[in-house]
Amino acid sequence: MRKYTTLLFDADMTLFDFEGAEKRAFGIVMAEAGIQYSDGDFERYRAINSDLWARFGRGEITKDYLQSERFTAFLRTVDARFTGEDGRRINAAYLEALADCSELLPGAEMLCRRLAADYTLYIVTNGVSRTQKKRFAASPIRPYFGDIFVSEDAGVPKPDPRYFDYVFAHIGEERRADSVIIGDSLTSDIAGGKAAGIDTIWYNPDGKDCGEIHPTAEAADFDALYRIITQA
Repeated sequence: MRKYTTLLFDADMTLFDFEGAEKRAFGIVMAEAGIQYSDGDFERYRAINSDLWARFGRGEITKDYLQSERFTAFLRTVDARFTGEDGRRINAAYLEALADCSELLPGAEMLCRRLAADYTLYIVTNGVSRTQKKRFAASPIRPYFGDIFVSEDAGVPKPDPRYFDYVFAHIGEERRADSVIIGDSLTSDIAGGKAAGIDTIWYNPDGKDCGEIHPTAEAADFDALYRIITQA
């Protein structure tokens, strides 16, 4: 008898190539705004965005503040004359561009196809509902998943246990006992899964140290991930 029947997959950098999508969408909106940029500018934006998402995950800021501030803060490193309205306008264009970027990590489609034959799969992701759902719907893995659950719809992000309560309220509380979450983020996916009382598999292709957050299991690649799930 299998230990797991329900697989909760994080989306970005677990299955979807978010880093590539982010860079592509950033380039599109900078070009549309007539702003010249370098790789260093993009990395500066990523650092600002990452910090804001971490603060959002800790409940320190709202989603609306995150979305209005990330480009406003970045643009002011380019030219102090940029305003909050400029930041909000470019953020809206960025979300539209990002929604059209649904590229997967190499091997992700095959992994999902193999697992879907024997397990029930769901996407559990932080982010903007319209953007994440559009990317998911356009991807080749859509047929393998029962549904996608986005933090914006839940009202709270991972790792908040209430996010997982929202998920299990939709898929059935009885599934909690035989569910596992698979994700690349220790602070969001793994800490969230532990707080929700479910097993966790850390997708860790870069060989990072887990520090004080210990997953149930760890996989460096999709082959290892498949073995962990199917042999549990």
